[in-house]
Amino acid sequence: MTAPTASHPTAELPPAMEALRAAVRDFADREVRPRVDDMERDGDVAADLVAAMGALGYFGAPYPERWGGSGLGELGFTIVQEELSKAHTATGLVVAASTGLAARLIYEFGNDDQRERYLVPLAHGELVGAFCLTEPSGGSDVPAMQTRAERDGDEYVLTGEKAFVTNGGRANAYLVFAKTDPAAGRRGISLFVVDRDLPGVNRLRLEQKMGLLASDTAHMLFDGARVPRANLIGEEGGGFTAALSILNKSRIGIAAMCLGVAREAVDLAWRFAHERAMFGGTLADQQVTQHAFADMAVDLYAVESILYRTAMQADAGANIEAEASICKILATEAAQRVVDRALQMHGGAGYLRDSAIERLYRDIRVARVYEGANEVQRNNVYRVMRHRRGVPAAG
Repeated sequence: MTAPTASHPTAELPPAMEALRAAVRDFADREVRPRVDDMERDGDVAADLVAAMGALGYFGAPYPERWGGSGLGELGFTIVQEELSKAHTATGLVVAASTGLAARLIYEFGNDDQRERYLVPLAHGELVGAFCLTEPSGGSDVPAMQTRAERDGDEYVLTGEKAFVTNGGRANAYLVFAKTDPAAGRRGISLFVVDRDLPGVNRLRLEQKMGLLASDTAHMLFDGARVPRANLIGEEGGGFTAALSILNKSRIGIAAMCLGVAREAVDLAWRFAHERAMFGGTLADQQVTQHAFADMAVDLYAVESILYRTAMQADAGANIEAEASICKILATEAAQRVVDRALQMHGGAGYLRDSAIERLYRDIRVARVYEGANEVQRNNVYRVMRHRRGVPAAG
């Protein structure tokens, strides 16, 4: 028995978007699901699967065809991330980090030469990108970064460490933020695209995590790497602004991943509850179970509604600075509730390591932390509220 609240979105989307959903879901069911256990055990998303997603245009979903993309916009990319993540969170995250962060920086802030050299192969999945912002000494306090890029003729000498780099182990192109003018604070941060095979680019280790076991998370060292000036993205000092702009849109992607995970959790719980014999009927016959499903449906409907709306607003060119943060807050916290309820419904069986719901429970927890912790998102929402109401900034 299937779960309509999980498998059949309630929002009415254009026919092309529904066709896209059907195609991505079919791919995920045929190619991703049968390999989830192997990829979790190996700690990696299979290289041939990454290549297949590139060939199908998933890495290029939001970008114009001129730059190797599929021209599907933010709404199309949202659906891609949602459906891939529903089948396997880590597989969705490979695409989300490469496309939604690294490639987006080049698309929005790079020049045509950089787009040709990097965005086109990223959109085709021939290159995989990584976003290098967080450092061991600080996450949300971006202006406190220690990484330096010192100008030397037509090169910059890059020195520093970056932590929690998603795709760090497989990436070919690293989008690295570094201070070119330390005295200027956030206005002294610049952005570079750095090739993996450049001398001085070192992966110190892959982190061992609670969840997302098949997503490689690296600690990177840039030890005097000499980056060509042609690889400076935008102008010197423009890195902080670029980071904020990109993270706004990428938070829609986090919400999409969470929606996919939540839908999967409801599907798993629905099947279990309707098959589990209890008191002469099934677990699903119990009112407490029915109320739990009703609460799940409320969360799914709320997340889906604001997520699709915000993605369409982004496609229309609207300012979604607060709306993206709202999406992340609502989606990550709602998905946590849904997965928790689903595990509770499974009882002890849901706590076992070979249970799919146990994997979702571990995978979803970090969503409230990465790409701007939810506490920071609440700061963002309030700050934008003040601005839109014409209230001067505090201090």
